[in-house]
Amino acid sequence: MERSSKILYHIDVLKVIEDSQVASNGIMRRSGSPLDGISAEFSTRKKAFKIDFPRYISSSKRLDVGEKHKKINFETEDSQLVFEYVWISGFGSSGVSADVDFFYTKGYSKSKKYYYRLIIPLSQKLDFHYQIEDMAYTNDFLEWSRTATKAVIAGDEFMAYTLQNESRDKSFLGIECEVKMDYELFSEKAFALKNALGYLTGHLAGDGGYFFVYGKKEMKEIRHYYYSSFRNTIKSTYTPIHTNPYSWLHDKSKIAESIYKKKMLRTLTVVELSNLTNKLYNSIDFSSAIILLLESSVASLLFMPGGYAIVLETLSDLIIGDDKLKLAPIKIKSKAKLLRKKLLETLDSECGDLPAEDYAVLKARIEQLNQMTNGERLKAPFNKLGIKLLDKDVEILRSRNDFLHGRVPDISKTVAEPGLEEKNRDLYYASVRFYTLLNMLILKWIGFDNYVVNFPKLNQEYCKIRLKEPYYRKL
Repeated sequence: MERSSKILYHIDVLKVIEDSQVASNGIMRRSGSPLDGISAEFSTRKKAFKIDFPRYISSSKRLDVGEKHKKINFETEDSQLVFEYVWISGFGSSGVSADVDFFYTKGYSKSKKYYYRLIIPLSQKLDFHYQIEDMAYTNDFLEWSRTATKAVIAGDEFMAYTLQNESRDKSFLGIECEVKMDYELFSEKAFALKNALGYLTGHLAGDGGYFFVYGKKEMKEIRHYYYSSFRNTIKSTYTPIHTNPYSWLHDKSKIAESIYKKKMLRTLTVVELSNLTNKLYNSIDFSSAIILLLESSVASLLFMPGGYAIVLETLSDLIIGDDKLKLAPIKIKSKAKLLRKKLLETLDSECGDLPAEDYAVLKARIEQLNQMTNGERLKAPFNKLGIKLLDKDVEILRSRNDFLHGRVPDISKTVAEPGLEEKNRDLYYASVRFYTLLNMLILKWIGFDNYVVNFPKLNQEYCKIRLKEPYYRKL
């Protein structure tokens, strides 16, 4: 197991985070602003922060709910912060309140290059030991921890790790890099790694994080910090891979023991994690698909399979790429173009008197004449990557339109007239079948050639669909 030779300095970092959770009093400053000179209390609110200040404000400083005030300084006895935005959120008997989702220490600049360390407080511990190749690190209040990994993102090596405070009652995710860069570059790369970890573990760290900046590579003395709110944390029970078979096969110990003894299962390597992270970093569409996949994993049964089906369409387009023409009915581009031209000419000569709306519908269909069918579009990425589809896979791919239009196909066919219980089982079966197929695509695409968890097989008893399939599917 690799060990990082660098000591990570966390005591001061965690002290800043702890202190920020305690309410503080100060004065707001901004020349020309209606908030200038007003005393306020700064404290936490849900996943971000708020300020409260006296209800009475002179007519020249009248405020309205919904107003946004930029770059308001907040001075206390101990610090000077800058609120990036102050959103006036309400008036009450005790005073005026406002939301603050982004703030930083005075003197910080996003455009300057620093050494960055992102620390995200977690509502519960994040563990990627069974999904990703790990490495050890040490910090200034423990000996060693195996809860770290790394990825090379567009040439820069990033380290990700989990840590707990000294009392072990709070957990955090850390991401950092020993290369100086500005905020935009660091945050984009750090978020790509955070999203990769979220996909692989089912736990997408969110809510908010602290970007600590340093002037020296050892990253010991904090120069500034910037707090940013994030999208909500997502915590799913699903993970695409898991190297401990006993976790999923706890009621089938003999099968789990056989898999364990054969040493069949492995984690993603650093190279494979880097491949995944780079694809996320380089593609907004892929990043959005991963977020939708995670959101679908915690959605209701009614929305889960439809969300997965949308993700599958996005992945299909990304993976097929320029090979779309090869899958079209007419392979020669010039011939397809000529056919469309002639059909449009016929439409003009024979149907030019149609109502504009009807004419537009026919024209749109002619323009799409040479497109592959939806069925072929969804199977194409599997064929390109050499993934063999089972009959049950093809069956669920064909049901894609049903789920996108809110229909629940009768998959299990256990009763003549499916009721709510049967429909819920079919929705769940379709969801885990889609999820497994998505994992096979994503992991094969990044170069992973081991096994993914086969969730339809694991849940066959509940779904009442007996499957002659393995509990782990080989890529």
